Amino acid sequence: MKILEKGIYLVVLGLPLYLIRFKIFDIPTTLLELMIFGLFIGWLINGFNFKDFKNLLITHYLLLIAILLILIGVSIATVYSWDFRVSAGIWKAWFIDPLLFFIVFISVIKKPEQITRVFYCLIFSGFAVSIISFIYLIQGNLDGQGRLQGFYNSPNYLAMYLAPALIASFWILFFRFPRSAQRAELRVEPFARSRQVETTMPAFGLKTRSRTISKTILLIVNCLLLIIILFFTKSLGAWLGIIAALVFGLIIYFRNKQKKVLLWGIVFCGLIIVLVFTFLKINSIQGKLSLDSRLIIWQRAWEAFKGSPIRGIGPGTFADYFPSYPIWGVPQPHNLYFAFLLQTGIIGFIGFVWLLIHFFKTGFKLFTNHYSLLITIIMSVMVYILVHGLVDTLYWKNDLSVFFWIIIGCMAVLKFNNSKLIRN
Repeated sequence: MKILEKGIYLVVLGLPLYLIRFKIFDIPTTLLELMIFGLFIGWLINGFNFKDFKNLLITHYLLLIAILLILIGVSIATVYSWDFRVSAGIWKAWFIDPLLFFIVFISVIKKPEQITRVFYCLIFSGFAVSIISFIYLIQGNLDGQGRLQGFYNSPNYLAMYLAPALIASFWILFFRFPRSAQRAELRVEPFARSRQVETTMPAFGLKTRSRTISKTILLIVNCLLLIIILFFTKSLGAWLGIIAALVFGLIIYFRNKQKKVLLWGIVFCGLIIVLVFTFLKINSIQGKLSLDSRLIIWQRAWEAFKGSPIRGIGPGTFADYFPSYPIWGVPQPHNLYFAFLLQTGIIGFIGFVWLLIHFFKTGFKLFTNHYSLLITIIMSVMVYILVHGLVDTLYWKNDLSVFFWIIIGCMAVLKFNNSKLIRN
C-alpha cells in the first residue's frame, strides 16, 4: 500500500503532465492518463480488498448515487452526441480517468496526515508551475492581451490551477498542521501555538525550530510567487474565487472564537481589493469585451439547453452551437453550471448538485467534531471552484477534473475515518 500511496502523491504532483499528449494505436492519450491507468491496475493487483471496498460503498452510498447520476447523464450525452469521437474522448479523460483515480484515492488514503501530504504535493506542484511561469514573465512571454499564461493554452487555465495552491498555502502558513498523528486526527492548533510547542521540545531543540522556520520561509516565498503569477494572469474570476474562499474559511474557522475584529478587517480589505480590481477590469476595453462576450455565450448556452434538456448536447460540442466569435473561440460556456447542464443533461446536473450538497453537509458535520483545519482547507477550495465557476469552466479540463475528485475524495476519507472513530 505504501507504493500505491506514493503513486497517488506522484499523480497529484504531475497533474500538469496532461499537456504531454500522444497516441497509442491511434487512440489519443496523455502522460497523466497513463499514470492514472498504471496506478489503478496496481491497485487492482495489490490493493483491492472486496470487504474493505464494500464498506466504502456502504459508507458513501449517497455519494455513490450522485456519481452514478453524473455518469448516466454524461454517458447519455456522449452516446447521442453528433461528434461521438470528441465526446467519447472527453467522457474518458474528464470522467472515467478522474473516477478511477478517485476509487484508488479513497481506498488507499485512510488518515488525515495522508491528506495533509496530498495538499503539500499540490502546493509543491503549484510552486513548480509558478517558477516556470515566472520565467515566462521575466522574458516578456505574454499572450496577445498582455496576460501571462505560462505553458498553458490560456491565462485562465494557469490561474485555475494555481489558485487552490495559494489557498492551501495561506491556511498552512498561518495555521500549521500539528506534528503528531493523534492530534491530526482530533484537532489542529493555530500556527503560533504549534510553533511555540515545537520549539520548546527538549528532544528536538534547535533542529525542530530550524525546520519550522525553513518551512515558514518557503511557504511565504511560495505565497508571494503565486500572488505575482496570479496577478499577471489578470483573471478576475480567480481573484473573486480566492477572496470568497478565504472569507468563507475565516468565517467557519473562527465562528466560535474571539477574533471578530481581525476577521471582519480581512473581509473588508478583501472586498475593497475585489471592488477595485473589478472596477478597473470592467472599465477596460478588455473587460468590457470579456463581460459582453460571456453574456452572449450564456444566452446561447441556455438556448442550446432548452433544445435538448434531457440528453444534453454532447461533451465537447458546445463550440458547434456557438459560431466563431470575432475575438476568440468558445469551446466551453464559461460557466461551470452551464457546462454540466449542457454536457451531462438534466440528469447529470442533478447528480452534480446532489454531490455538492452532500459535500458541504458532510463538511459542516465533521467540522463540529474533528479536523478543523483540514475541513477548512477542503471546503475553502471547493468554494473557490464554485465561485470562479460562475465565470469560467473549471471542471472541464484534464487536470482540473482530477483535482475536483481529489477534493471530493479528501472529504470522503475524513467521513470514513470519522465513522471508524465513532464505531471504536
